Amino acid sequence: MLAWASVRECHPSYRHNVSNDSTVTRLRQHAGLEPSSGAPTVSAATVEPVDARGLAEAVSDFLAQLDLLNHELNGAEPSARTSGKAETISTSVAYAVAEVARMLREAEASREAWQVETGWLAVLAGDIDDVRQHVAEEEAARRR
Repeated sequence: MLAWASVRECHPSYRHNVSNDSTVTRLRQHAGLEPSSGAPTVSAATVEPVDARGLAEAVSDFLAQLDLLNHELNGAEPSARTSGKAETISTSVAYAVAEVARMLREAEASREAWQVETGWLAVLAGDIDDVRQHVAEEEAARRR
């Protein structure tokens, strides 16, 4: 008989491909759900009057955090394999991403909201190696 002290020890999604606490914290900071350590956040950048440069910097950092999350959940090279990836995503992370997208839409930053949503979908797809590059390529394709 096998015995585990917790579900984290026995369930495969808890042993592998889990998000790092610092990545989750940073995503939640962007959404205004946790205090920021002074780094730019989408929640701060969407307060009126919106500063375009500050918003671009915050969204860029958010996309970088999504890229980190992507590798934490889907491995170092997500396109290289189809199995062994995370099957669940925490509601805390999902809520933070949805909240950031909502804030951007309310600030009439539709391009940035699209970037966040496209990056998030890349994480969920699980087969994109570089979220930021994917967003840039999708954006370029939209302009054609």
